[in-house]
Amino acid sequence: MDVSKPIELARISEIKILHNVRLIHKLDLNPIYSKDNLRVQFDISGEIRGGITCYLCLDGHELTQAERNYILPLFVESMNILIGRQITLDEELSHFKINLSSPKLSMIAKEINTSLRALTQKYDLELEEQIFNVLIEYNLQALN
Repeated sequence: MDVSKPIELARISEIKILHNVRLIHKLDLNPIYSKDNLRVQFDISGEIRGGITCYLCLDGHELTQAERNYILPLFVESMNILIGRQITLDEELSHFKINLSSPKLSMIAKEINTSLRALTQKYDLELEEQIFNVLIEYNLQALN
């Protein structure tokens, strides 16, 4: 009989994506509420199953559609790199055979509140002179 247990990935303190794009881990001392966000979802299969949803919070930023179109691929690539690094650097997960799906994008905002969610990591995406909140929600389970 398979028994599943929840998994939380280790946090990476900082990762440089490009010369002008960085992700920095922040402690989530205050809940974050977002109504204006973009999201990308990854499905995990193999010996670990579940999904990872990443939100780029745009609340308080006045962005044109061209600026959103510029930020979106940088956000998706940042999340792809971060998740890949987290999985390969995590001592508990690195020995599992894991398949990461292609990213599924959504430009339709979803209301989120970190005070109501478990296993959410917060990062700041520093992009040139702007800083955006990034929330990453994990729903992973290992099958024993």
